[in-house]
Amino acid sequence: MTGRAPHEPGKHTPSHDEGQVPSPRGPGHEQEPAYGARAHGTGPEVPGPDGDQAPGPVHIGRGTHEPGQRLPALAAMAVLAAACAIGLVLTWMYASGIVRAYAWPALLASALGVITYLVGLFIFRRIRPVRAPRLTVAVPATVWGILAATGVAAYANTGMGGLWGQILGYETAGDWTAALTAPLNEEILKLAGVVVIAVAFPRALRGPVDGFVLGALVGLGFEVAENFLYALNSISLSGALAPATSVTDSTVVRVVLTGLGSHWAMTAIAGTAVGVLAAVDWRPGPRRALGALGLVLLAMLGHFFFDSPLLGEGLVGIAAKVAFVFLSAMAVYFLVRHTHRSRVRKSLAQQGSELGMRRSDAKKLASRHGRNKALARVARPERPDVRRRQEKMVEEAEDRAARHAVS
Repeated sequence: MTGRAPHEPGKHTPSHDEGQVPSPRGPGHEQEPAYGARAHGTGPEVPGPDGDQAPGPVHIGRGTHEPGQRLPALAAMAVLAAACAIGLVLTWMYASGIVRAYAWPALLASALGVITYLVGLFIFRRIRPVRAPRLTVAVPATVWGILAATGVAAYANTGMGGLWGQILGYETAGDWTAALTAPLNEEILKLAGVVVIAVAFPRALRGPVDGFVLGALVGLGFEVAENFLYALNSISLSGALAPATSVTDSTVVRVVLTGLGSHWAMTAIAGTAVGVLAAVDWRPGPRRALGALGLVLLAMLGHFFFDSPLLGEGLVGIAAKVAFVFLSAMAVYFLVRHTHRSRVRKSLAQQGSELGMRRSDAKKLASRHGRNKALARVARPERPDVRRRQEKMVEEAEDRAARHAVS
């Protein structure tokens, strides 16, 4: 985003103390440089927020790809489309019979799924600090969970369940198959979706906080599809005496009772590992590689505990399992959120000093409320230009935060 604001003599311009982001150029400049960038062959690099030398390539906008990323991104988009198409076919083969047999309950289950999806999409986009991920990224992430991961997992779980029956005996396998199967098949399939999204949209997944949010979105999609299938299966398990009631009860239990510790939380933890690797251009040292592996194993452990017969099937046991997964996810989230926001604020304070802003005003741009409050103090005709300058400052700050993530 390199459009320049027109110079309009005579128009009232609020002072820097009123919260406006000043223009980074003088009236004689013909081209507005990107924040934190420098032209090839010009002066020294701008120090980064931690005092080291920040890289100096020309700033890349949110919707573009850096050199060398376009071909992998196109390949990832092709994988995304193919995997979702295959998942759609497999899901239809798996569920078409019961959908035809119980058309109206299936429509009710779909409506409840749409509500769950929309609420979850709103929440998980909002929990990303500073800025929400674009819908053009968030929606494909959920679609992977709904179609690609669910469709393949339905058949993989069935196949592996038969294998555990032969190894453990069918009585023991009946208790432990879900705990031994789902953490492997489902978590790997969902994690693969986060990786595909990271390659297809490299500007959308640059650090741990992005991995957490996009992982939560992939898990949301998987949860919505699984809720739909479980709701339909509950009709047969209850003898089809009250199909609508069976669908409603199943959905309420899975959303209200166990929703806090469900797939979104597990995949958010594992997705953070993808962010840890993406932050260093997929070339981690031993410490980061072990950290990423630990996050994936934590997600699998949570899934294993959630599906295991440990602690029984009573309310206390279920609450303990949900709490373990949810609190694990929250511990990861608040750690990466705090780190990301502090680095963004530090970068904004430095940029603000360079532009003549007060450091406190610059730091406030790290929140949506702070940016909106600053815009409210600006004359309405000037708000689009000020908003663009805000976005450039925040974009550069998040770039620097990603470069220094988990350092």
